[in-house]
Amino acid sequence: MRISTKTGDAGKTKLMFGREVLKCDQRVCAYGAIDDFSATLGLARSFAVGELAAFIKNLQEKLVFLMTELATANADFHKLEEKKLRLIGEGDLKEIEDKIDSIERDSTIFDGWTYSGESHLHAGLEMARARCRAAEREIVKLNSVEPLPRALPLVYINRLSDLLWLLAQQSLKKQG
Repeated sequence: MRISTKTGDAGKTKLMFGREVLKCDQRVCAYGAIDDFSATLGLARSFAVGELAAFIKNLQEKLVFLMTELATANADFHKLEEKKLRLIGEGDLKEIEDKIDSIERDSTIFDGWTYSGESHLHAGLEMARARCRAAEREIVKLNSVEPLPRALPLVYINRLSDLLWLLAQQSLKKQG
């Protein structure tokens, strides 16, 4: 597989299943924002250890499924199912919601506003949360231009940003 194909030199790219669009197309902006978010999440993971590092890597793997869905034009959405490509599912959402519930059971998780940078991990998680929210805005823009075939991508990314805020707060409690 060649990485440098030179086909993007004119400002165009191909979506899943070959549809050509401009690189500034809102669909490209949406899945590109998820890519940006995943890279930032990787930075946070580089400061994490053990169960948290594994959990973050699992989230990054799921973001690939989300990017696949966002990189597919609505007219080609049925092809994802035909090819049995993995998409974000209700189970993935439940995993995030269960983690949120678990963290929120600790009534001391929030005891005032904090500022990023208390540790490398805290700063990385806060950066990832901010990039997640930016990705969410790009998905909302896409949905306003071309309604998504499923609501789950938007719900998933919204919940994920909530979780990242909680993980950042939890990292402060563990270091303190």
